Amino acid sequence: MARRSLPGKKSKYGVAIVGCGKIGALFETDARREKPASHAGAVAKNPKTELAALVDTNPRNLATAGKMFPRAARYVSLTACLAGERPDIVVIATPPLGRVSIAAACVKAKVNMIVCEKPLAANVREGRMIAHLLAGSHTTFVLNYQRRFSPLFKRVRADIKRGAIGHLEQVTCFYSNGLFNNGGHIVDALRYLIADKIVAVQALRNAKNTTHPVGDMNVDALLTTTGGVTIALQSFDQHAYAIHDIHIMGKKGAITLTDFGQRGMWRSVGHSKFAGIRALSVRRGRERRVPLSATRDALLHVIRCFERNVRPESGVESGIAVLRVLEALKKSANAGGKKIRVQ
Repeated sequence: MARRSLPGKKSKYGVAIVGCGKIGALFETDARREKPASHAGAVAKNPKTELAALVDTNPRNLATAGKMFPRAARYVSLTACLAGERPDIVVIATPPLGRVSIAAACVKAKVNMIVCEKPLAANVREGRMIAHLLAGSHTTFVLNYQRRFSPLFKRVRADIKRGAIGHLEQVTCFYSNGLFNNGGHIVDALRYLIADKIVAVQALRNAKNTTHPVGDMNVDALLTTTGGVTIALQSFDQHAYAIHDIHIMGKKGAITLTDFGQRGMWRSVGHSKFAGIRALSVRRGRERRVPLSATRDALLHVIRCFERNVRPESGVESGIAVLRVLEALKKSANAGGKKIRVQ
C-alpha cells in the first residue's frame, strides 16, 4: 500500500460482499456461532458501515443472502457492482483461486479498503501478484486471520515476549478440516505469538483424515524456528469433532489456547507429589475467555487503519509468509516427509 494523505472520515462506509457463501453471509443463520458470524452480518451490525451490495456468480447463494439482507443490491458481476455502487470497502469472501482478478478490479476502481478471507491466495505466486497490485495503490488491505485482533492473543503474545513462561521449549498444535483452510490459522497465530520465523518443516499426509475442502489435505508435521523451537502440528478428523488448540510450553510455565482461540489458560511451575520433581501446577493457573467473532474485528481494523493511515497487523505480507509455510508443508508431505526449507 502506498502512503497517502489522511482521508476525511465518513459517517458511513458502503460495503460490497464478494462471495455470498458461508463466511460471506450464510453463517449468520447458525444459531450456535458467535455473532456476527459472517462478513455481511458484521457489516450490518457496524454503525460505521452500510451493506450496499452482494456479489456472487452462484444464483442460489446470491438469492439466499439477498433474502437475509434485502436492502443490499445484488450483482453477478463485480465490475458492474464497482461501477454502480462505488463501494468504499470490498470484502473478498470467495475461494482463494481467482482472487488476483478480484483484487485487480478493486485496485482499478480505486476501492479504499479491502478485507480478504484467508488464505490470501491459492499459492505464493498468486499472493505475490496481489501484493504487486496493492503496492502501487492507496488501498488499505486486511487479511482476516482474526486471532491477530483478539485481546486474548495480544495478552499471550505480550506474556511470551516479557518471558512470563520462560524460554520456549515446545509448541503443540491441533487443527481440523484442511491444511490451507484451517492449518493456516495455526501458522499465522504462531508467527504472531512467538515472533520467531519458521524455517524448516517435515510433514506426512494423514491419509485416514479425509475431511477437508476439495483440493486441500491434512498433514501431521514438525516445524522448526530460527530460535530452535520445535512445533508439532497435528490434524484431527472434523467428522469426529473440530479442534483448534495451541499448547505453548516454556521453562517457567505454559499457556494453552483452546475453544477455537477463545479461551486461554496460564500454568506455572510448582511442586509435584514426587520429591525433587517439579510440574505444571493447575492450582496456580489462571484462565480467561474472550469471545471471538470470525468477521467483526477485521472490519473494525481495516477502517481504523484507513482512517489513521497505519499499516495493518494482518496484511498481504503476512499472508504470503503463511503461504510459504503451507506450501513447504504440502511439498514435504508429497515427498514422503522430506525436510523442506521454507523459502
